[in-house]
Amino acid sequence: MVADTQKPLIEICVEGIDGLLAAQAAGADRVELCASLIEGGITPSLGTVRDALESATIPFHVIVRPRGGDFLYSEAEYRSMLADVEALRELG
Repeated sequence: MVADTQKPLIEICVEGIDGLLAAQAAGADRVELCASLIEGGITPSLGTVRDALESATIPFHVIVRPRGGDFLYSEAEYRSMLADVEALRELG
């Protein structure tokens, strides 16, 4: 049997650009960028994402979630999430 010598990937869920930069400095491999972690994480502002694109040297994912609470979304919330995804794709 061959031993798995790959280092585990470390992804850290962070709130805002300060959290992203702290995780990056601490050696994270990847970040999930959120706002309002106290609510379980919601979609960060486009300005925050733009700042992250300019500042990050590690890959990051942006959470797309319109509100805290459960993950059962209404049709209106789905439309809002799709609009957020579209706007995020335009940013890069």
